[in-house]
Parts: sequence; C-alpha cells; structure tokens
Amino acid sequence: MDKRILGVVIVVVLAIGAYFAFKPADMDTKAATETAATATKAAEDAAAAATKAADDAAAAAKKAADDAAAAAKKVADDAAAAAKAATDAAATTAAAATTAATDTAAAATDAMAALTPATFDAVKVAALIDASPLDATTKTTLKASVTAAAANPALLDGALAAVKTALGM
Repeated sequence: MDKRILGVVIVVVLAIGAYFAFKPADMDTKAATETAATATKAAEDAAAAATKAADDAAAAAKKAADDAAAAAKKVADDAAAAAKAATDAAATTAAAATTAATDTAAAATDAMAALTPATFDAVKVAALIDASPLDATTKTTLKASVTAAAANPALLDGALAAVKTALGM
C-alpha cells in the first residue's frame, strides 16, 4: 500500500511539473499559485496517508509478534508441566517397584526360613506348596510329607528336601 501512495505522490508532482513546464503563456500568477497550493495539499494528504499506513502496519506486526511470543510461552509452559508429570509418574512407579521388590524379598526370606529344620513351620510350608504351580497330586503328596515331618522330626530333612526340589529351590 505504501508503494501505491508513493506512486500517487510522484504522479501528482510530475503532473504539477508538467503543467508548469507546458502552461499557456497567458496563465496568470494567481492561477499558478492556486494550482501549486492544491498540488501541495494533495502531496501532504498522500504523505499523511502513507505515514498512517506505515504506522498501522507496524502496529499489526507488533501484535503478531506479541501473539507469537505468548503462544510460544504457552507451549513451553505446557511442555514443562508434561515433563513434571512424567517425572512424578516415574518416581511413583520406582517407589512401587522398590516396595514390591522389598516385599518379594521378605516373602522369599520367610519361605526359606520355613524350609530349614531350625525354623520349620508346617503351615507356611503348606501355604508355599498351595501357592506353587505344581499339579494337585504333587501338592497333596508334598503336604502329606510335611504333615508327617511335623509329627516326626526324623522325617523333616527328607520332607524339606523333597519340597525344595519340587519348588526348584
């Protein structure tokens, strides 16, 4: 738009120049002055319009830059929030995994304690057998052996060895 206004100003100035260069000899000074004043006013109006257009364009560019900066800030804030959520989730998962590992280790320690002659517990050994993936017949046989060992300590070592072997320990 600025080029159009500048083009109009140039055409007006050229027209005025051509008018004065090729004016009739009988034109009086008053008419020349009025024409010059009109041309000057037109040039001033064109310059004012060009200035306003440039100011409007600058304001629009500033608004676009401000909007882009606000959008970029929002994206950065959203990314930071997502990263924090991911970090929190990872920390929670790690804590749960640690607790599960600790619980599993404690259960394994209890199981091993139940399978030693010094800390033998027939109820815990029977629960281990029931929780195992062994078939029903093997479970019944092993539990009968453990019950007999609880009643007769001489059978304890053989019964515990059979349970450990069956459970893969």
